[in-house]
Amino acid sequence: MSQFVTLSKNSPEFESYLLGTFADDKRALPVQTLNVNSSSETVTFKVLNCNELAPPAWALVALQTLRIRSFLLILVPLFLILTKNLSDETMRDPQAAILATIGVVFAFLAMNLRNDFMDHMKGVDRVFEKSGSRAIQNGWVRAITVKKLSSMFLVLAALTSLPLIYTYPDLGIVIGIAALVGMWAQFKKQNSFKYQRGGEISLFLMSGPLLTVGYQLAMGAPFDMESFWIGCVYGWLVLFVVHLKNFSNILPSSQAGFSNTVNWLGFDKSRRMLALWWGLFIGFNVIYHFNFAGFYWGFYLSLGLALISVHFVGKLKAISSPAGSEMRDIFRRGYALYLLAVGLWTFECLWYLWP
Repeated sequence: MSQFVTLSKNSPEFESYLLGTFADDKRALPVQTLNVNSSSETVTFKVLNCNELAPPAWALVALQTLRIRSFLLILVPLFLILTKNLSDETMRDPQAAILATIGVVFAFLAMNLRNDFMDHMKGVDRVFEKSGSRAIQNGWVRAITVKKLSSMFLVLAALTSLPLIYTYPDLGIVIGIAALVGMWAQFKKQNSFKYQRGGEISLFLMSGPLLTVGYQLAMGAPFDMESFWIGCVYGWLVLFVVHLKNFSNILPSSQAGFSNTVNWLGFDKSRRMLALWWGLFIGFNVIYHFNFAGFYWGFYLSLGLALISVHFVGKLKAISSPAGSEMRDIFRRGYALYLLAVGLWTFECLWYLWP
């Protein structure tokens, strides 16, 4: 039989309820959080016996917990670099490329799980009902289990990188920089990159140039500026989605005291920033194509994106308030632009590989 327990942040049991370690046969589901991200934070938990929960099949729980849908963020740049080197016939070590792919997947799983754990403990996923995987908040898995899984995948990623670093010492520099950025971004107990102005730069580096350059070197291919440019252009595109999501949550984020670049700029300036960010992506895409890829692909692809973007920019300008369904509509439209850009870029790469 369920019961409700309200605990303050100063309570000695507070962290054990969030972690799920207060009892082996019970789950505490956070149903209300007040004064989040402050010393006076209080959380009301609905405490259930484990046999009262009705989770979906274990496979669905695993897919949800690991956030498989988010793998598009890393699979796209890996695909771009892979097809580039296949087209240029510069991939010298397919076995190392496979090992690097496995290592990147392990590292991404570790980052995803750590992100969910931190957002649960910090209060983000307890305030935003659609944030994160929802596996912890639904009681399907304990927060402490998510933390342990994150550490396990991180160790596996590190072990996978050792033979690659031994074979290609230059790769060790890239992995070392990525490790430092990742430790700062995900493993600080307070004020991680998601809660401070400009902190999104770490995500740009991890999903952009560090990933693409590292993957290039792991194939046995030499460093070149094209792999760096691919990472920068794609990393810029990823940050567009991040800023777009933060913009759609700007009101509850401000009320909860969460800080990021969008909240710092405010509603009006963030609208202009999003339009400018997307426009700069199209511009960077043109520069990349004119220097490293096909002229006609760059021209027509960028022209098509620019024309389709007109309606999105118009919608941005028309929003008068951060409250209401218009914010969700803007996110859907902006994310559709991201998917379109990724789809066209993928089709272009497949075109280059066509005999």
